[in-house]
Amino acid sequence: NVEIDEQKLHPFVIDAVEKYKEEISKERERQAKIKEKYGLKSLEYLIGELDAELVELYERQAREEKVELPIRNKEEQKRRYEEAKRVLEEEIKQEQSLSISMPELLTVIHVIPERSDMVEDEEIERMGMEIAMKYEKAQGRMPEDVSNENLGFDIRSKGKSKEEIRYIEVKARAKEGDVALTPNEWFKAKRFKESYWLYVVANVVMNPTLYIINNPAENLSVEEKIKVVRFLVPVDVWKGKGVKA
Repeated sequence: NVEIDEQKLHPFVIDAVEKYKEEISKERERQAKIKEKYGLKSLEYLIGELDAELVELYERQAREEKVELPIRNKEEQKRRYEEAKRVLEEEIKQEQSLSISMPELLTVIHVIPERSDMVEDEEIERMGMEIAMKYEKAQGRMPEDVSNENLGFDIRSKGKSKEEIRYIEVKARAKEGDVALTPNEWFKAKRFKESYWLYVVANVVMNPTLYIINNPAENLSVEEKIKVVRFLVPVDVWKGKGVKA
C-alpha cells in the first residue's frame, strides 16, 4: 500500500479543483449563451408571434366573431411559453453560479465521457457543409455559403434559371442520429416550402451519405422541444423521407 500525506497533497488538489472550476465555468458560460441564443430568444420570438395573433383575435372578438376557443388556445400556449422562459432564465442563472469547498480526498479517477451523436461539432458541421457544397456544384448549381448570417438556412444555391433557388439547411452527424432545427430554420422551411431543402450528411467521417429532403415543414414529422426550443427530426424520419444523393 502507498501512504499518502494528505496535507502535502491538498495544495495540488485545490489547484486541480480550481482549474476544474474554471473549465466548468467556461463550459457553463458557453451553454448559457447557447440557451440564451436558441432558447430565450426563440421563446421571446414565439411569445411575440402569439401576442400579434391574439391582438388580431381580440379585434375579431370585438366585431362579435366567435373566436373564444382560438383565443383560449393561444392564451394557454402563451402561458406555456412564458413559464418555459421563466424556468430557463432561472436555470441559466443557477448554472452560472459556482462555489467550491475544501475537498475530501477519496481517490483519483479519470473519466472520458462518450460523445453524443447530437453534439454540435464544428469540424463535423464543416465537413457536412463541404459535402453539400460539392454536391450542389456537381448538379450545375451555384451554391453560396451563408451559414454565418443566421438566415435560417446555410446555403443559397442558384440554378441555371433565375427562378430556381434552393434554400438549404445542412445537418451533419459523425454517425447517425436525430437532427434539430431551430425555430428560425423551421419558420423559413414553412415560408419557402418547395424551395427549402434539408440536407443531412450521415457517417460524415468514415462513409459520408447525403440524404436530401425537400419541403421538410410539410414532409417531416417533428417533435417540438420547449426547454430550448427546437424542432427535433428523429433519425428514422429523415432517413425514411430523404433521398440518397
